[in-house]
Amino acid sequence: MQELFSEKNFARLSEEVINLIKKQDWMQKYGFEWAILFFRIIGFCLGFYIFTNTVTNTGIFYKVLGMIVLSYFYYGIAITGIHETSHRSFVRSSKLNKFFGYIFSDFWASQSSEWWYHRHIEVHHIYTNIKSKENENSFYYPWIGRYVYFFLIPYLAVFWEIIYSIDFLWEKWKNLVLYLLLVTAGWAFHLFLFSLILPFHLAFLSVFIMRSLFAPLFVHLAVFNHIGLEDPKVRLPWIEHQTLTTRNLKRNWFLSGLGGNAFVEAHIEHHLFPSLSNKMLLKIRPIVLKYLKKEGYTYVEETYFNCLKNCIKYYHKIFSNAPVAL
Repeated sequence: MQELFSEKNFARLSEEVINLIKKQDWMQKYGFEWAILFFRIIGFCLGFYIFTNTVTNTGIFYKVLGMIVLSYFYYGIAITGIHETSHRSFVRSSKLNKFFGYIFSDFWASQSSEWWYHRHIEVHHIYTNIKSKENENSFYYPWIGRYVYFFLIPYLAVFWEIIYSIDFLWEKWKNLVLYLLLVTAGWAFHLFLFSLILPFHLAFLSVFIMRSLFAPLFVHLAVFNHIGLEDPKVRLPWIEHQTLTTRNLKRNWFLSGLGGNAFVEAHIEHHLFPSLSNKMLLKIRPIVLKYLKKEGYTYVEETYFNCLKNCIKYYHKIFSNAPVAL
């Protein structure tokens, strides 16, 4: 990959970005992400508190509202935590990032952090939109209608992640055992919370709803930054490849809260400089935007709803060969 990073245009852009990063303190590089995580944990606790008000209130309002808040912050913790730790941008230490990756991914979200690292860091970021590399034959089912694919199938992601995690770790027995222990502990923790106020079967159902409620939005965020863009056969020079195959979704406070700005308004910046935290991506965004436009590179920005509309409208055309991997 070094020949791509040494490409002259990227080197010039990198110099500007590095000079800016050097001026930033720990709070700018990492502290902001910790503050957001703390806020999301408080939000998760608030959602549970609202949900528990159904003990003294027989109406359904508190239960529905509490579950929405719970799930929203559950996804915020999971998506941003998994993404940043896998890119080693949550803390300075690589070992601590890996440790927190187990917490956010395996324990909290039931997805193997090792499987995620492979398909996201080793494959997706290196071979963005190269279908022969990214396609695992597990993200597209041509017999399924567009609305089912984008709005119903995502609710199976809870089980899909466990199945494919086990498949990836099969015969890596120590890693598989660790994964299963963490998944069990994560489910047990969430079941314990709901079982404080609900019978076991309703507690299990509540855990599933909490982990699945925003699944369609999660899938949309996972694919909308790349779907329908160029699909080169081989890797192009780094800066050209990432700008042709990546788009930003215009700022949307709800989506940013759900998935973090790296998934929303600074995804091009993220693909160019994947080791930077979300806060730093926003810092470098003006530099990247100015540079790319000046040098004539592609810089695609669209709204979430425009992407959704086009994905539904051109569903079969977009997926005619293979889907973009999540």
